[in-house]
Amino acid sequence: MKGKFRSLAVGAAAAALVAGVGLMAGGGAALAAGGGGPTPPWYPLSPAPYGGITFYNAQGQVVTGGSITSPGLAAYAVADAPEPGSGYSKATLYAYTPVSGENPYSWGGSQISSSTTYPNTSAPGQIGTTANPVVTEASTDETLADAIIIEPNTSTASGYTGLYDIRMKVGGAGIPQDTTIWDTVISVNITGGTATDPTAGTWSVDYPDYTQNTTTTLTANPPSPQNTTTPSPVTLTANVSPATAGTVTFWSGTTQVGATQTVTTSSGSASVTVTPPAGATTPYQAVFTPTIGSADIGSASNTINYLVGAPPDSTATTLAESGGGGPAGAVTFTGSVTDTTTPGTTVAAGTVSLFDNGSTTPFATTAVSSTGTYSVTFTYSSAGSHSVVATYSGTTSGTPQFAGSSSSPVTFTEAAPACTTCSTTATIEGTVPAGTLSISTPYTATNPLNLGTLALNSSGTYFSASASLDTGGAADVPGTNFNGITVVDTQSGNLPWTVSALASNLSDGSGNPGGTISGENVGLTNLTPVFVSGNAIQTGDVTVTDQPAATPPVSPTDTGSLGLGGTAAHQIAADSAQPDGTVGINGTVTLNAPTSTEAGVFVGTITFTIAS
Repeated sequence: MKGKFRSLAVGAAAAALVAGVGLMAGGGAALAAGGGGPTPPWYPLSPAPYGGITFYNAQGQVVTGGSITSPGLAAYAVADAPEPGSGYSKATLYAYTPVSGENPYSWGGSQISSSTTYPNTSAPGQIGTTANPVVTEASTDETLADAIIIEPNTSTASGYTGLYDIRMKVGGAGIPQDTTIWDTVISVNITGGTATDPTAGTWSVDYPDYTQNTTTTLTANPPSPQNTTTPSPVTLTANVSPATAGTVTFWSGTTQVGATQTVTTSSGSASVTVTPPAGATTPYQAVFTPTIGSADIGSASNTINYLVGAPPDSTATTLAESGGGGPAGAVTFTGSVTDTTTPGTTVAAGTVSLFDNGSTTPFATTAVSSTGTYSVTFTYSSAGSHSVVATYSGTTSGTPQFAGSSSSPVTFTEAAPACTTCSTTATIEGTVPAGTLSISTPYTATNPLNLGTLALNSSGTYFSASASLDTGGAADVPGTNFNGITVVDTQSGNLPWTVSALASNLSDGSGNPGGTISGENVGLTNLTPVFVSGNAIQTGDVTVTDQPAATPPVSPTDTGSLGLGGTAAHQIAADSAQPDGTVGINGTVTLNAPTSTEAGVFVGTITFTIAS
């Protein structure tokens, strides 16, 4: 039934058609993909189509797009005008691939639906009553993706790219498929696979264009719920805006309820009466379908979930007061809610609100507990007489439901306090010192950190030596000194701080070209914070950043900022707004030197700077 084919236009009319298409294609405007565009450049066909095609879902709502991998394009495809002759009873859909400059009746394509009988009186609304040809699509129909694989559109011509011509043809008993057609142009957006072998994507109607959206709203009278075991009839009313000619169908799930109703441009309203089943929640929705062939877009309403249930159990609410009478202070209100229809059933849902002296605004509200009781404590701001009523809200869900109820009023008088001035205010003041931030190291000009004698590396390319900042000497005394770097932070406000280091060039004092080692060849690695037990600064508060020496070493004339050298200091530690205290920082100092460096003792400095 379905497969690739190529139509053949013959005779003088076909020759004229090819010439006409060639002229129009040269001046045609490109269609806007996905949602309406100008007249396609190959229009009008000769002979011209008998009208467009409108697509509908199973409830009769207009469909303007969908997935290319779903069987068929929609539940129904309806011609916008009747067939011009008699004896026709079957309609079929085809997808043709436009080719610029070629007779449209010679384009290749694919059959994408079964040949289905019309009229289809089981279809919803106007679709079931129209005399126009109707294709009823099935789950076994070919997908648009299949049709694209058979005859892909690879055209790059203006007005042809990504478009497909959907045509409906009719036939009947003893009557072959007629060349009489109705057609609609769709655009395809491929999102999976390739243009010639798609696996995912969408289609949308491009021509004819739809010009007006509609909105449909649904109301029910009487409104849900009906608290009864014998439901009464309900009037469902749909309002279409803007008011547009067409029909409205009412649905409960996939079942139509009531007769199809006609709406006009003056009314825009339609109603049906239904009787919902007892003891259940029934969904209702209205679907508006514009007149077949209209440029309007139909719409589906909101869903009303209509509940018909047993009447709620009646309840009784009690109220008691304690603590009132003065002097003014906390008053406790307690009580319970009980089921009077079915004694022994616990009322464990809903709320109780307290109203005073006839007010319609509650001064307190609380939920009913799992045992059906409640308790509220309230303090009055002044003395006075009170008459308090507790009102239970009732429930509208669950089984059973509970009706609301109110307690008898409880009266009492709240006296003024015994004192005339019951409170006073004292102002206190204190000053928090700004504190200090300091950094220190035990290494000075007279007590330098001695790296020892540099050794030639295994490949003989440079000299290198390393030493720990913590070289021994005086023992570490937490809170007093460390053999590496000591940071003492007594700032108020837990302010952040950072430590940076900048190395100078090292020199042996000779002034010779080989008598200087670049500060970029000085590095500081294996950085480790040393925390004081019980101190405010603890493990995890301080982060450190290694700054490795330039390897291989650079010459003294290098202008970079490797290692600890350069013109800007290098961050080695940071505290991000953590508590104050003392922390030590240890690490390994490394010095690399080129083999061109002359022998001797080289001296330089590392400046450690702390900033808040």
